[in-house]
Amino acid sequence: MKTIFQPRMEPNTPGRLKYKRTFAIGLAFMTSSIFWAYYNFMMPLVLNTFLSRDLNITDGIDTIVGVVMVLDNIVGILLLPVFGALSDRTRSRFGKRTPYIIVGAISGILAFSGIGFLTMSAGVAVFATLIAVIMWFNISMAFYRSASVSLMPDLTDPKVRPTGNAIINLMGALAMVFGLAIPAVMAVIYDTDTVDGLTSARAGGFYSASILTIIALVIFLLAIKETPTGDNFLEIGDKSIATDPVTLEYIGEEEEKVEKEPLLQSLKEIVSNKEDRSPLYMLIVIFSFFFGYNAIDTFYSLYATQYLGWKEGDAGTALLISPITMILTVIFAGKIAERIGRKNTVFIGLIGLTLTFTLAMFVTEPGTLMIVFAFIGIFFGFININTIVMIWEMAPKGKIGAYTGAYYFFSQLSATLSPVIAGLTFDTYRKIFKVADGQQYIVMFPYLIFWEIIAILFLFKVKSGEVTLSSDEVDELKEIYEDD
Repeated sequence: MKTIFQPRMEPNTPGRLKYKRTFAIGLAFMTSSIFWAYYNFMMPLVLNTFLSRDLNITDGIDTIVGVVMVLDNIVGILLLPVFGALSDRTRSRFGKRTPYIIVGAISGILAFSGIGFLTMSAGVAVFATLIAVIMWFNISMAFYRSASVSLMPDLTDPKVRPTGNAIINLMGALAMVFGLAIPAVMAVIYDTDTVDGLTSARAGGFYSASILTIIALVIFLLAIKETPTGDNFLEIGDKSIATDPVTLEYIGEEEEKVEKEPLLQSLKEIVSNKEDRSPLYMLIVIFSFFFGYNAIDTFYSLYATQYLGWKEGDAGTALLISPITMILTVIFAGKIAERIGRKNTVFIGLIGLTLTFTLAMFVTEPGTLMIVFAFIGIFFGFININTIVMIWEMAPKGKIGAYTGAYYFFSQLSATLSPVIAGLTFDTYRKIFKVADGQQYIVMFPYLIFWEIIAILFLFKVKSGEVTLSSDEVDELKEIYEDD
């Protein structure tokens, strides 16, 4: 097909990765990761303050926090596939992904700053406005997440995409570190021992995350120039639009020929398969593992500040080591699995998490908990890098896409339900045992341990999932499915 639009960047060298360009592409993903790291840490604290102070709610407060904190998962489930499909068909003078990144990031910056502004006020009306702005923020994030993730494979030779994906994940981990370091920085600037200082520190954190995102967005837009796919800023076509990932030349519009198997049909086949129960048991392992771990994202900040009595800066500092060790473990976890098997590697990860969670129950000092979280990040990597590959190995021929969908359904369902169930658990414990506010979080780590034990028990039932695919085939599957 004749080229209509000319590339605005130098073409890639076949079989080689442009590292500077890939790091610049990663800035798009980094923008949202900074937001989410600070949001997941700070919002439970903000919500707890509003609910107890302005709405005078004590019973059920943790359940309400859990419900609000899963809104992003619900929005993501509903809108991520929609916006991803729209970006595939977008005609724009800036390319098919960049308009979504520009609009979504700017909208997210405004919404996130708005949340920070509202945290400095009080009242029922302010809380109602806060919930509305939270929804605005969640929709903004969903608007451009698929586009930011899809940009790397669009602009990268398929032969080197696994390395490119590793760099993107590294950028996301760095963003998490930046986001979790913000509370510590704010604690240096403001006197968080006073109410006004604490309020200013929280708001300042939202503003700081927004500023970091603006910087990342500007650098991204200066460095990455997608090949134009149209003459306007944003226009949706009827067909998918392709560019060559090596030459970066505009290829044109093409009909979608891939028919995806409905998710419910795939799940029904997995559940009803009497001959091989391993895929179902593995999905339960994945669900249970994430079900426990997701409670940390929502309630760790409340556990550290209200139960342990730490300052918010100390709590954030203790947690930020986990994403670092998680990323550093990825390659090592793959090598371990090649030696002793994927199931055994996942088993070591689950046992390790159970033991470190048990140890964490007795830790009361931030520096010590940072060491514990370093090991938690390592064991998380052991599990996370191998579970999806085991699912791919279990998939019958021609069913890898369907099984991948089942994997993400179980992990996303877990992320949606766990904060609510965890919150309900804490509320029930406080009501039954009549403990003081904050003391209910004593059951957080036992809650985590319970679900990891469930995962271990079902892992014993898994009988397949070891190596039948080559390393090249696994890398190819990663670039196709892991970022969907």
